Amino acid sequence: MSKSNLSADETALDCMAPENGSSTLSPEIFDDRGRTVPWMTRTMRRLYDAEGQKILDRENLAISYWYYLRVLAERGMLNQLELSKRVGIASTTAVPALDNLEKRGLVQRIRDPKDRRKYYVTLKDEGRRLVDGMLPQLVDMMSASLDGISDRDMQVFWRVAHQIEKNLIRMSKDDTTLD
Repeated sequence: MSKSNLSADETALDCMAPENGSSTLSPEIFDDRGRTVPWMTRTMRRLYDAEGQKILDRENLAISYWYYLRVLAERGMLNQLELSKRVGIASTTAVPALDNLEKRGLVQRIRDPKDRRKYYVTLKDEGRRLVDGMLPQLVDMMSASLDGISDRDMQVFWRVAHQIEKNLIRMSKDDTTLD
């Protein structure tokens, strides 16, 4: 399939192995169902987001907004650009999300006194309360998702995941900001 024929949900990295010939695919790249690591991580991310959203719905908070609160809870005050990079969202996309969070009294934007075009973002007390209240429930959900997996298998998983991350960062020439 040529790249121009891929649907919006498929990319050269994400597409599943073709039905024909899947038995000859490299087991390092494809699992027994023909899925790649990017495909499987995307699937898991979607499942985690769906389960997380059920919990966040109790506070009427979109999962996409949770990521901003979580980064601010971990990192403290950040400039808006740095926050966007750490969340993995374009800075222009962050503006409406931060507007919403600010209106709800969860975050505060403070102008940079040295450059009035820039803002710093910080959690307000209500934002901290929300993170502190929701995080244990989200951790419980994530913990439940690991039922049946041994500590040893998790150590292997983390070692492999960290190596893949390191390889991808090296390939990107370190131009990616990650949390």
